[in-house]
Amino acid sequence: MLLPKVSVIIINYNGKELLEKCLESLFKVKYNNFEVVVVDNNSNDNTIDFLTKNYPTVIIIKLDSNKGFAEPNNIAAKITKGDFLLFLNNDTIVTPNFISEMIEVIKNDEKISICQSLLLKSDNSIDSSGDFIDELGVCFNSKSRTSEIQDIFSARGASMLIDTKIFNLLGGFDEKFFATFEDVDLGWRSWILGYKSVLVPKSIVYHIGGQTVNIFKNDIAFHGFKNQLAMKITNFESRLILKKLFQFFLKYGIRELKIWFDYKINGKTTITPTKYESELAAKPNFKIIFKSIFWILQNFYYLRKKHIQVNNNRKLSTESLIKINIMLKR
Repeated sequence: MLLPKVSVIIINYNGKELLEKCLESLFKVKYNNFEVVVVDNNSNDNTIDFLTKNYPTVIIIKLDSNKGFAEPNNIAAKITKGDFLLFLNNDTIVTPNFISEMIEVIKNDEKISICQSLLLKSDNSIDSSGDFIDELGVCFNSKSRTSEIQDIFSARGASMLIDTKIFNLLGGFDEKFFATFEDVDLGWRSWILGYKSVLVPKSIVYHIGGQTVNIFKNDIAFHGFKNQLAMKITNFESRLILKKLFQFFLKYGIRELKIWFDYKINGKTTITPTKYESELAAKPNFKIIFKSIFWILQNFYYLRKKHIQVNNNRKLSTESLIKINIMLKR
């Protein structure tokens, strides 16, 4: 029986050494119907020469500037031929059955649109078993260990498999996001349409991690904060947007201030922040927050248009997502 074709898409920026290890593991997988596309964000570390010499079957897309993650992934998706798209970070080492385990799950349930591998660190501790958001639209990473397939809010782009037809139906990643939370936004919009995202724990990928932060370390906090705001505006119902934004700034604004003062006075905090909150706290200024709000105002027409598109096709309400414990109360 002919296996569904999978298009593996990897975004690279000055990550030749990481990419070499990733591809070495990828071409040992026990799945015989896949293609590989590498989109290079204008690297200067001879990545293209390395690929041309060592991996002639890899499709190479060279961009003239660093365009982040969302847009390059969309560019690659448009030229691929796969029934499924597999977005894979260049700082990963895959295991032989990671593709086949996800394909087995997604092809047998028409309600599943997205799968995530279990992401492990080099010491076999869990890097991510999926993302969830709370009722205010704040994202957090699950690190629970399970042997069962389970629903998650969104799959991490480090190893995410999605039905190509659903990806196109969703309009791909939001290119305004540039980097961070574009995978969460995609998962949110998928759930709104009534399609599930799941963790496939038998699909194992080792994730070195930190590459995104290293590449965009000057902008990671800005993109993280403004993208969280953008998601709330586009993906909540109109009747909930102002309420959720007010509650978010009230609850998490006070928390951010506490983290900021802790870092300022003691150099550390008793609160366990996410990596984006750490970035904000480590830079004792509020430029990022004001810059994010200004970006929202600049892009308000676009966000409003996207909000209308998302909600005109809505199948599941926010209340429904809370009821089935995909959007969590905290």
